[in-house]
Amino acid sequence: MLLSKTTLAAVVATLLVSLSTPAARAASLPSLQVPMLAREPAITGRVDASWHGAARIRLRYDFTNRRRAAHPPVVYVGQDARGLDIAFVVTQHSPVVASTLSDGPGVFGDDNVQVSLNPQGVQGFSYQFIANARGARFQSSSENSAYTPHWQAASRITKTGYVVTMHVPFAIVRTGGSHLWKAQFQRFAVHSNVSDIWSYDPNATNAFDSLYAGTLDGVNPTGTHGAGSSRPAPRFQPYLLGIARSGAAGGSTSQIGLDMAVPITPTASFVGSFHPDYSNVETDQQTISPTAFPRQYQEVRPFITQVGNAFNYTLGCQNCPQTLYTPAIPTFRQGYGVEGTQGPLTFAGFDAVGSQRTDLADALNFAHSSSSGIEQIDLQRVTVNTPAILDNTNSLNGGYFSARGHWFAYGNYAREDGTLVTDPSQAHYGEIGAGVKTANTVFVLAHQFVGSQFNPVDGYEQQNDIGGYLSFFQQTFHFSPKSKLLDLSVMLNDGHFWNHLSQPAQSNAGDQINIDFKNLWTLHVYQQSSFVLASDGEYLPFSVGNGAFVGYNLNSNYGKGLVYGEGPYYHGHATSEQFFDTMPIRRNLSFSLNLNENSYTSNRSTEPSFKQWLNSASLNWQFSRDASFSLGARRINGTSLPTSYYTPTFTPIFADNLSAAFHYLHGHNEFYLVYGDPNALTTTPAVFFKWIFYAGAEKGT
Repeated sequence: MLLSKTTLAAVVATLLVSLSTPAARAASLPSLQVPMLAREPAITGRVDASWHGAARIRLRYDFTNRRRAAHPPVVYVGQDARGLDIAFVVTQHSPVVASTLSDGPGVFGDDNVQVSLNPQGVQGFSYQFIANARGARFQSSSENSAYTPHWQAASRITKTGYVVTMHVPFAIVRTGGSHLWKAQFQRFAVHSNVSDIWSYDPNATNAFDSLYAGTLDGVNPTGTHGAGSSRPAPRFQPYLLGIARSGAAGGSTSQIGLDMAVPITPTASFVGSFHPDYSNVETDQQTISPTAFPRQYQEVRPFITQVGNAFNYTLGCQNCPQTLYTPAIPTFRQGYGVEGTQGPLTFAGFDAVGSQRTDLADALNFAHSSSSGIEQIDLQRVTVNTPAILDNTNSLNGGYFSARGHWFAYGNYAREDGTLVTDPSQAHYGEIGAGVKTANTVFVLAHQFVGSQFNPVDGYEQQNDIGGYLSFFQQTFHFSPKSKLLDLSVMLNDGHFWNHLSQPAQSNAGDQINIDFKNLWTLHVYQQSSFVLASDGEYLPFSVGNGAFVGYNLNSNYGKGLVYGEGPYYHGHATSEQFFDTMPIRRNLSFSLNLNENSYTSNRSTEPSFKQWLNSASLNWQFSRDASFSLGARRINGTSLPTSYYTPTFTPIFADNLSAAFHYLHGHNEFYLVYGDPNALTTTPAVFFKWIFYAGAEKGT
């Protein structure tokens, strides 16, 4: 259904108020001349005499609540001959939350501090370094989604809060010789959901948007140790894999292979993979959450995690197709690629060679950012070549965002040709959109079409043969420090699409209210109507979007929640329920439980009514910063809910999976000892041993 006149009037009024209200724009973003220290200071969780000479700044802005920080943390910043040195001194009244011991993304569920660096300004690679109050670390980079180099962090909990000291080597960042870096410093508190930051602009919608970051001047003035104009060190990543299993399960085997990255300029590398490793068994991606469309899965292959970051760039996109969806690329024997940046350009290309199949992709992205806004143009080509088919997809995306006017506009276009295309007029995708984006308001209105023969072999699209419009609106309200409410968000969405025969093909309309309380509770209430033209030609509902979600302590590692949804579904009615909880058993040991149930009641006597369950539990034991052990069990039983893209067979599934894994990463060595595969439907009766040695540069660099 269309938005009502009353709702539309409210949206327009909110947008006018948001755009007309003068933003209290910062007079200027902060800048800091980074002092050179006599030597690397002690990384011990204490700010002692060795930190003498470091610059002192405060994180004065509460980004969450858009006001002055109640207890601004103090940050000391300096540099030595080998890297940046940062110390955070945090004062807080609430108890320090520090449950994570092993390095990894679990630090985000604790009180933590973060440094975000953009060595080439708003262009080039970005780097993030995070540590919690126990010294556990995590890092990420647009250079490589598996970025895991060695850097130092040490923490100490005090009577008034905690202290974190860090050392980030110049050798683990790629800068092209820049000495003027964009930077942001942040402290996050779990209990208050507060993010205190250094560089603040009221127009920023993300605390780490490099457009609004501060500046570090005079970084690594001598240009030594990797951050200068010289090329970074190459990385050679040989691995040895041993698999022990019974003869009935395929027998024992072993294999070796190599992934490598060899810099060809300070900001670009040649990437290669020979006999790639397909034993990735670390991630459970099984789910029974209701959906009308094909599911998407995470890419884990090392070769693609490095070359894949430059693809699928858009300034705007509303449920748009991906012309490169790398999990669609099957097993390949070897791969070659180039990836990197040069000024405002980001580029990548690769060739994955398999058995009688070659997958090739190239991308070139131009992005220019300034205080006035962002201009972006993205070119991409994907080709699949086999003895039976040749498939090419070319795309052009572009757009502009006005930082001063808060408006944006974009356009995307892609065309497919090859063996499978018989009508070129139906083998393209296009989208144009415009909207408003401020700190608390988002509004998008877009028109999109996907031809009936647009179906890239290496791509992903929810549904083709559709054309129509969609809109989205969100408004967030913040409350005073004395209120029991932290924030409230209102969201509205509406979309209607038709096929090339002018028949209804898809529609979505709904609204949602999210409320976050200061006592760590969260409440979401929503309603959603969704219809899709199914593969058999019926226009059917696929919605369990009427319901609510209640959660507690979701920002921590021990969050829990209850989800309920219901609605008309396929030829009947469906409900979906989920409960999840993670709880501490003892220090460094936690237990997680996830219970899911779907129910379907058909209105047709020829169809069954049924239920399906997915229940899982896991234990996680953190031995040290470098080592952890996990044990998981999962059971799926019952019949899967119908989808729109194939006719259901209503065949029940009964599948159990048991897996266990020990992981150790230290320096240049990484070890896995694994039983089973948590991502498989049923238990894999095999023991895997994998050793990876990172020669030269470290993991993900």
